[in-house]
Parts: sequence; C-alpha cells; structure tokens
Amino acid sequence: MFDFRHLFAPQTDMVGINRRNVELVYAHNPRKHYRFADDKLLTKELLRTVDVPTPETLAICDGLHAIGQALDMVALRSDFVVKPASASGGRGILVIGQRQRDGVWHRASGAELLRENLRQHLANIVYGAFSNDVGDRAYIEQRIVGHQFLQDLWSEGLSDVRVITLRGEPVMAMLRVPTRQSDGRANLHQGALGLALALDTGTTFRALHRGMSVTLHPDTNQPLLGLVVPNWSKVLHVARRTAECIPLGYLGIDMVLDRHGAPMVLEVNARPGLEIQNVNGKGLGHALANKSAGVSR
Repeated sequence: MFDFRHLFAPQTDMVGINRRNVELVYAHNPRKHYRFADDKLLTKELLRTVDVPTPETLAICDGLHAIGQALDMVALRSDFVVKPASASGGRGILVIGQRQRDGVWHRASGAELLRENLRQHLANIVYGAFSNDVGDRAYIEQRIVGHQFLQDLWSEGLSDVRVITLRGEPVMAMLRVPTRQSDGRANLHQGALGLALALDTGTTFRALHRGMSVTLHPDTNQPLLGLVVPNWSKVLHVARRTAECIPLGYLGIDMVLDRHGAPMVLEVNARPGLEIQNVNGKGLGHALANKSAGVSR
C-alpha cells in the first residue's frame, strides 16, 4: 500500500537563496567552469565525449546571418524545439509540434506558428532577449518522443526529471510535468507540475502546482501520486555520469526518458532553483550535513 505520510512531512532544513549561493554554488562550483553548464551547446559537446545521450542538434544560429539557413533546414520538419544556448529558467524555449503546411506549424499549446514568427523568435534569442547576452546562440534540436509513462502524464508536452547532485551523488529529485498553462514546457515557474521522487525507488509521493498541493493533473485528471519512474536506476546512473563529466560539484541535471525508456540529458544547471525543496517537502540541508566542503572558487 502506498505510504501517504510523505505528504505531511514538515518542511525542515530548508536552504534559502543566500545559503544556497554560499554553501552550495560558491563552495562547490568554481566560476571558471560555469560555462560548461551555462552554455547548453557546450554542455552537449562535453556529454557526447562520455557517451551520455542528448537530443540531436538540427541547426545552430550564431548570428542573424544563420537564421535563414536554419529555417530552411526545418521547413519540412515537424516536432522540434528552439532554445537559447545561454538562457535559464525555461526562457526562450519554443516547442513546435506538427507542421500544417509550408511555413505554418502548431505549437504545443495548439496555437499556430508562422515562419516569420519563428524567424523573429530566433532573432530575439541571438539579440539576447532571453539571456541578456547579445552574443547568445539559438539552436534547434529534435523534439524527443517521451516514454509512454511520460505521455500518459501529459501527451502535448515533454515531462522531465530533475536530479540534484552534490559532489557527484544524487541528493534530491522531482518529476516536472507540463500543463496547458506552461505551454508544453516542464518549467515550474511557467505553470508546470512538480512531483517529488523518492531517491531510492523513483516513486512520486507529493505534487505541487503553483505552490499548491494537488493529487490530479489539472488538465487531464491523471493521478499523480504513487507512480514509479521506469528505469529509475538508469536515471540515477546517468545523473552520476553527468556529474562526473561536468567540472562542477553542485548541479541540477534535467533528463527525459525516450520512447524506449532510455534516459537522455536535456541540460545541466550550475545554479538550480530551490523550488524542488517545496515539491519534496524537505530542504537540502540534509545534503549539506552529509557532505564535506567541496572545491574552492
């Protein structure tokens, strides 16, 4: 029988932004290595060297001159994702669904997207609209078809797993599930759901939406508690392998299960947000208590 006691766990040992910065980010992440997480294209290159799977990159725009060629490369494609290389928090991510006709696609929300809209979005990324980096790069990658377990949660967007690692070991995890409100993106601040995951089993034991506890998906009424993420041991293995590869000691690693159930890394965060504590109903203080001080800046 599923144990619901987790739902009422007190929120103890919570880590605030200042403590996170001092004891987690500054203490374990040398500034000179931030680029390996902040530049998503660089992250993908590094992960490929150790055979950690990532989505295929279809096109890269390193300036306005490259936008036309990128548009031509996806003109006949459906199901792709546009991302800034240097933004965070889900800003600038555009999820594209089916191609309707020449120069017209549907977004994950169902709204139409025209070629000129896509051109403008790519230009905005390059101009730094989402990253405050005028030298940002836009890239287009394949849209991953998630495992049936993820599709059952929300078929119009891709759910993902975030694993927090400290000194190479997973210390907290959650499953992020898109909603119509989040426009198909698995970002909590844009309206996605956060489902707490037990580290030992990959079982969901608590769910939050916009800070409120829920038990059903708001759009589908799909139950959210007592679910078990497939291939959980492989998810943790990929998280550890990624943490070994990236020269930073405190990371948020975002992964998805492809249609075959294989974990695939979407991106790595050097300063992961703290909302995962609220989702889990407990703080990261226990991880700090169990880990000695890491590398200096």
